[in-house]
Amino acid sequence: MIINCPSCASHFKVDPQALEPAGRKVRCAKCGSRWLQPPADPSTAAADSAEAAPVTQAESAPAAPAKLNFSLVPTAMLFTAGISLGLTFSLNRIAITDGIPFVPYVFWQALGAGLILLILSLFVRRPPRLTPRHLMVYAVLGSIGMSVPLLVVNFVAAKLPAGVVGLQQTLVPMLTYAFALMLRVDKVNTFKLAGLGVGLSAVLVVVLPQTSLPSPDMVIWVLVSFITPLCYGMANVLIAVLRPPETTSLALASAILLTGAVIMGVVMVASGGWWWFDGIMTGGDWALIAVVLINAVFFWLLLEIIRLAGPVFFSVQNYIATLSGIAWGMLIHSEAHSIWIWLALVLLFVGLALVIRGSLQRETK
Repeated sequence: MIINCPSCASHFKVDPQALEPAGRKVRCAKCGSRWLQPPADPSTAAADSAEAAPVTQAESAPAAPAKLNFSLVPTAMLFTAGISLGLTFSLNRIAITDGIPFVPYVFWQALGAGLILLILSLFVRRPPRLTPRHLMVYAVLGSIGMSVPLLVVNFVAAKLPAGVVGLQQTLVPMLTYAFALMLRVDKVNTFKLAGLGVGLSAVLVVVLPQTSLPSPDMVIWVLVSFITPLCYGMANVLIAVLRPPETTSLALASAILLTGAVIMGVVMVASGGWWWFDGIMTGGDWALIAVVLINAVFFWLLLEIIRLAGPVFFSVQNYIATLSGIAWGMLIHSEAHSIWIWLALVLLFVGLALVIRGSLQRETK
């Protein structure tokens, strides 16, 4: 019996005898998504357990090596997401240094992007659903997948070079794997563990030598900025576990952003930090508008790339974002980095390559 993952569209071959008459909860071996699979024959008895395995051309033929989906559309989407995310590091710095308070800044960029996606979802007649289950998913992903990490990124934007902030993005795939192990979504793999170790050494290269940052006082802000990849890593795992299979990427992206806007609105009111455009558009105002548009595109791309090509493929986006973040920082702010930053960048790329290698190794078993 062939079944299809509703999240990433992967095909799997399962034993029909393993499905209960009322259906059975199954998990995608590629993206981790769970759904209720109805049986092919309601009269069959349920087996003790079942694991969905990727479909092969013939059961007697040896398994072909797994390959990442490098088709034109997902690849173009991946580079669009990475380059645009890297640009936001410099735009955040422009907006914050121009005087926009960071709490209203996060609120307006989340609200604006969420409203854009909500209008589009209404146009295609697939708006976010409002069942208790959906609202719970929106609240969890809107907080750790949007509000908290964006709050931290914008808070440290004026305190660290944009390239250093962008460097944090390369930790996201490694931390995603760490959280996947903790939640038993993935298994221990030597290559992935080695990648985590190399990633940690890259962090120490930035934090420990005083000459790696323009000022030794920036070390504390580097440590604070680590909250962002921690949140994104956890959010990636929870998207695979919690995402309702019937929810479209457009609807889920709009719901995540709007939920994050509600959270930031409460923080903004509680702190008395209201802000609105003064009338004369400044560089910071235009930076905010640009980030609103980028976030609308990025959050849709995030969910759509995972649906089309899986989370391993999407993790390469962080690699692209790091490179583009450094490039945008050099282009816009004329930033220069010490040899320690470049060494850390190389180590992070090596660690990321090991993590991806471990993912492919698991898929070929």
